[in-house]
Amino acid sequence: MRTHNHIHLRHIMLYHFKKGHTAAEAFRDLNDLFGEGTIGRKTVYEWFDRFKSGDTSLEDKPGRGRPFDCDDQALLAAVEEDESLTTRILAEQFNVDHSTIVRRLKKLGKV
Repeated sequence: MRTHNHIHLRHIMLYHFKKGHTAAEAFRDLNDLFGEGTIGRKTVYEWFDRFKSGDTSLEDKPGRGRPFDCDDQALLAAVEEDESLTTRILAEQFNVDHSTIVRRLKKLGKV
């Protein structure tokens, strides 16, 4: 069975770490339990390094770059309200880079 809920995997990795298990053991256990390919070896080792540094938070660290300040629904509403809007105009309206609008629209199936 494959799980897509990363927070549960992180709880299990933290459990392994607190029990004194190695990252290799956690990697093997997670993939045995949830199925091959559930989590990558590099990911497990990165989380163990984070735990070793004293950071036991299970949340993602803030991403690089500027976050997208509007939600997909607002973007879709703007496009549906006026289909003549270009991606450059939308980028200005939402105060984000043009490439961000192009990526978001592609993800939403609006090309």
